[in-house]
Amino acid sequence: MTLRFRQTFTLFPGVRINIGKRGISTSIGGPGASVNIGRQGVRATVGAPGTGSSYSTLLVPVGKTPRAPAPQPDPEPESFTHPPVGNPAAGNNPASAKVYMPQAGMNEIASASVEVLTSSSLIPLRDLIAKAREQQSQVKSDLKEACDEEAKQQGELNRRETSLFRWFYKKRIAELEAALPVTRAEVERLANWDDNTKIAVTFEAGDAAQRAYSSMVRAFDSLKLSSKKWDVTADRSTNQFVERSLANRTIDRHPVIFEFSSTDLIQFSGRAMRFENINGDDILIYPGVAVIPRADGVFALIDIRELKIGIEGVRFHETEVVPSDAEVVGHTWAKTNKDGSPDRRFKENYQIPICLYGQIALRSQSGVTEEYLVSNAQSAHAFVETTQVYQKALDETTAP
Repeated sequence: MTLRFRQTFTLFPGVRINIGKRGISTSIGGPGASVNIGRQGVRATVGAPGTGSSYSTLLVPVGKTPRAPAPQPDPEPESFTHPPVGNPAAGNNPASAKVYMPQAGMNEIASASVEVLTSSSLIPLRDLIAKAREQQSQVKSDLKEACDEEAKQQGELNRRETSLFRWFYKKRIAELEAALPVTRAEVERLANWDDNTKIAVTFEAGDAAQRAYSSMVRAFDSLKLSSKKWDVTADRSTNQFVERSLANRTIDRHPVIFEFSSTDLIQFSGRAMRFENINGDDILIYPGVAVIPRADGVFALIDIRELKIGIEGVRFHETEVVPSDAEVVGHTWAKTNKDGSPDRRFKENYQIPICLYGQIALRSQSGVTEEYLVSNAQSAHAFVETTQVYQKALDETTAP
């Protein structure tokens, strides 16, 4: 096999997400030259290092469609094959994702397509990350090819050097000894490019917002330990007379996991708070930004302040095993009369507990529609309350 040597790959810069009372702005680039994307448009800043002088100009005013500061493409036309963009987040992959269609008569509770969920101020950053991941996929492919070629050459060299007939292979041994350093240099070069195609993100916010975020993380640490968490995927109004029940709502729920996780979309020193979605589009909450990666590599970036996160205590008629941390606030009957007494027309009618659960709802104007049920209502309330405090702190403080 002949190793293909690509001439160049694009180096992607680090990104600073500045979270202040005027909204999220994204700074792409390093000292001397940067592009800032915010609510007022896209602004370029060029400075002369060491002089303290700089020039700033508005490239795209607000109201216009901003374009991502895209890197120069590889001059070779075959450089990008446009595969699906990147790998999914931990746990968010085709093998684990299941699609639960609502039963007849039930209303689906689901977000809009991931393609339309990104906040307008974060579209350029989303496009830059997508481009970086597209290139990273190609770099990884070339790196594997180079590593395989190195192993092949080294293996052949070892066999020929230790062969009883090595004197007959002097020419081939010389060729391999000359080729191996070149191949190893290509492996090292591609490994370096692999590191440089990951976009490192730094989140910057005021002190009050950072303290509020720390409280939010601690509250999530408690929330994830709740005995049961469910993704609510559909609901309907209960026909109380026909179903002989005092419940006014029937839901379709599925156990899920809340955990600290990450996605290879971005490099970040901390961990994201992951809300598993039973249909596959998990929600990962970073400082100021929620990331929703889909199994095919498409993803959305949402300003955390655009998420309306609500909490409600619900009295749930539990027909399954009562979670260990759930508060039982009463009892009812599997079949009840309107006054709550057991309907004695049903033989073997039995009593069921009423549990107080926390119902967390996430909504956004762009189309986020998710609902979770948590067995520990107290921890659910604490998490939502700290999240709301954090969102308010972002609106009241300015990033440094």
